[in-house]
Amino acid sequence: MESELLFIDTGAWFAFYDKKDVSHLRVKSAVTSRSEEVVTSNYVLDELVTLFKARHFAVNQFRDFVEDLWNEETCRLLRVTETIDRDAWEMIKKYHDQEFSFTDCTSFVLMKRHQIKKVCTLDHHFQIAGFEIVF
Repeated sequence: MESELLFIDTGAWFAFYDKKDVSHLRVKSAVTSRSEEVVTSNYVLDELVTLFKARHFAVNQFRDFVEDLWNEETCRLLRVTETIDRDAWEMIKKYHDQEFSFTDCTSFVLMKRHQIKKVCTLDHHFQIAGFEIVF
């Protein structure tokens, strides 16, 4: 069994980075003050880069932050595999009445596999899926 882990979702990473974000201070405090090991996924990083671009950040503004995440200097990076992709797709079909994104479902599957119960997120879907949201 792994040590206790804290999963960080896309919106939380964005708020952590962007000092102008209304959730910046709460998220930064939540991430830096906890004792759990911080983890995220390669799909979350994919979404994060897309979010930076959609919010018109220049690559040179967020490059070092994202590279520290990719290189696991900021946290441990959990990789989505083909099996996790398939399990996430099954979850999308099973919970078709929910507005879960595919990336959300890959995160849910990863969290269950690594016995992660806590998540720093701005997305209420994690609570619907049975995880504890921390700030």
